[in-house]
Amino acid sequence: MNRALILVLSLMFGTFLLAQSSNPDFIDSPSWVLAGEGELADFPSPVAIPTPTDHSRPAASRAASKARPRTSSNEGFFHLGIYVTPTLNWLSSVDKDEAGNRRYERTGSNFSATPTVMLDMRLFRRFYVGVGVAYNTWGGKISAINGPYDYKRSFSFSYVEIPVRVKIQTRNFSDSRASLFFSAGANLGFGVDFSYRDKYKDLQMIAPIPATGDFVTNKQKIKEDRKLANLSAVGQIGVNYQIGRRLNLLVGIEYHYGFIRPLKKGETHPWPDFNNQQIGLVLGIMF
Repeated sequence: MNRALILVLSLMFGTFLLAQSSNPDFIDSPSWVLAGEGELADFPSPVAIPTPTDHSRPAASRAASKARPRTSSNEGFFHLGIYVTPTLNWLSSVDKDEAGNRRYERTGSNFSATPTVMLDMRLFRRFYVGVGVAYNTWGGKISAINGPYDYKRSFSFSYVEIPVRVKIQTRNFSDSRASLFFSAGANLGFGVDFSYRDKYKDLQMIAPIPATGDFVTNKQKIKEDRKLANLSAVGQIGVNYQIGRRLNLLVGIEYHYGFIRPLKKGETHPWPDFNNQQIGLVLGIMF
């Protein structure tokens, strides 16, 4: 009888299990649903969390490489620079007569533009040596002291010059591509055009019609008593901004002082004795 009772209880328990296996709430629902305290709709659905893929890493690395400032270590050996320098020119009057009195005084300046092509060679790190060619026009205005007429004479002296430079460049500023540069050297010039022009004030004219007024003469070439060679000292300071690996923008200022006086004291023309001076704004690109 005991065996029959055990067999009956086993069949009842197995039947109960089979009946509940067809009910999804029994297998998949939490205890609070089985207890009748809620529905399956109240249970939050799982949310997929996106994971970063490997495709985004190369783009981020490329962006980081673009943001990093470049250095001069991989710029190469030769660098070609093209510059245009607007200049302000004046004459340093040192002319005196036999008694030691000055005959002329400086009364104004001339403006010009100097195109220049430079080839720089990077010897090591940020130390450069350069040589090039330029077309430079010097000049200025003077007037005679105690002269018979009230007038100003404007001189113009044009040279083809060979500039030689030594340049030192600092490291780039923090988180930027800009740096400072300092340059010094000399220009050897060969004269190609010397001229002057006079402007008289309140000049009394007799022919063809008597009158009094201002008068400007035509441009006069100086063909005699001129010194064709010129040697000048040059100093520069400015900012170098690196756009690309081999492309730089340069902005700075420079000063020139001419050691050789452009005119001789000839017998036919008592030319004044002076030196040329010049200051300019350097604007250029370097490859």
